[in-house]
Amino acid sequence: MKAKITLLFLVFSYFLIGFSNAWAAKTEFDEYVIGPGDVLEIIVWKEPDFSRDITVRPDGRITLPLIDDVMAAGKTPMQLKEEIQKKLEEYIDLPVVTVIVKGINSKFYYMIGEIKKPGVYPLSKPTTILQALSIAGGFTEWANKSKIKVLRFEKDKRKVLIFNYEKAVKGKEINDFYLLPDDIILIP
Repeated sequence: MKAKITLLFLVFSYFLIGFSNAWAAKTEFDEYVIGPGDVLEIIVWKEPDFSRDITVRPDGRITLPLIDDVMAAGKTPMQLKEEIQKKLEEYIDLPVVTVIVKGINSKFYYMIGEIKKPGVYPLSKPTTILQALSIAGGFTEWANKSKIKVLRFEKDKRKVLIFNYEKAVKGKEINDFYLLPDDIILIP
């Protein structure tokens, strides 16, 4: 019993240490790229008629007064801010624009196989493989927990990452990594 409590404490401690370092590590979210469906708050200082919440359309564009359509998808909030400011300079002296991503609706990961709640999950914040497994309700009784695969596509190449949940919970090999948009987690 004492060994189990010690093991649980060690696993929990490791998880907390990893989580605290998560925000220090560079992730996909450090340079967030806007996508269709994302909700943006556009603020133009001292110009309330131009400030608004807006959803990025399926074609990746947003529409603003006077400057019409602006391509938002594929840009960081800073890049979009600079483009809007430049377009508004025709109408406003020294416009000051802020772009805030209020809702992330364009990034997902997929859980399939022997998991209690398979499906599509939003990737709205940095999420590790262990967190994703927890969010999906855990395993079915037939799951092979030692051969979990994450299919990842990087630069037109498929990469397969293997995660061994059995070793992770025993504290032997904890390779808890962050998911990226469009990762497919396959639980055999």
